This record gives sequence, structure tokens and C-alpha cells, in this order.
Amino acid sequence: MALADLVIVLRTDLADPEGERFSDEVLSRCILKSVPGVARDLGEEMSISGGEILNCPPQGETLEMLILAGRIEACRFMRAATASAFSFSSGDKKVDKTSQPEQWAKLEADLIAEYRERLHDMSLPGSLDDDYIITPRDLKPVIYHQGGHHCQDRYYHRENGRRQ
Repeated sequence: MALADLVIVLRTDLADPEGERFSDEVLSRCILKSVPGVARDLGEEMSISGGEILNCPPQGETLEMLILAGRIEACRFMRAATASAFSFSSGDKKVDKTSQPEQWAKLEADLIAEYRERLHDMSLPGSLDDDYIITPRDLKPVIYHQGGHHCQDRYYHRENGRRQ
């Protein structure tokens, strides 16, 4: 998939359709920084060549994880960009931008949690098949019969002087 197409999708997910907050270069960098980590986490063979991502599927879970990782990188960029935000007041006017880095950090933490949750869900054996049944290991059913004996060794009670 072309990097320009991924930038458009990432820009939409970041609620910046007009490009007021993020430039194309920044979003391209965010996506390119995300490729190695997503490829490692998912066991995919994606690579970067000439500023383009090779072997990136045009849709599906891998693409969604790449966009999600790009959003995390964009939050990190904005956290760094807003670190020197200011607070200003003059008379009845007040501008306070000092909480912006905290807000970007909270969004980043939420996105990281979502990424980890999705990664965990994708790693479950049944995540690819909706009809998959998970059976715990070493499961031994217990079957009770009405009026049946509760002990495997019926002769245990006779040897110890108890009635059967």
C-alpha cells in the first residue's frame, strides 16, 4: 500500500482532515516508525524501501494495527511539540496551553492499551475462527451416577472395617 494512502487514513483517524495539526511529512514519519514494531509483533514480513512500505496488506487487521501504531507515534510527536506550551493572562483574557502535553500523554496511553488488547486478541488461537472452542488442558470430567459408589476403590472400605 502506498505511503500517501496510509497518511490519508491516519489523518482521518487523528481527526485532522484539513492538515491543520499534522503535516504529511510528520504523519509519514509516524507510519514509517511504526512498521518495524508492528511487523515484529504480528510476525509479518513488512519492510520499508524508498519511503514505501512493502508487503503491507491493503486492508484487514495488520493495516489497522499499523494505523493504530501510527496514531501512537503521532501522540508522541504532539507531546514533544507541546512540551513548551505556555500560559498567558492579560486582564480578562487567559490562555492556558500547559495541559496539552498531559492530554496527549493520556491519549497515547489509551491507544497503547488498545494496541496491546488487540495484539492479545489476535494472538489467541480462536481469534481467526469464530467457531473455535477453547478447551482447558488437563480437564477431566466428573460424572455422577445416582446411587453409584463415590470411591474408585470399592474394596478400601472392606479392608478398613467400614460398610460399603
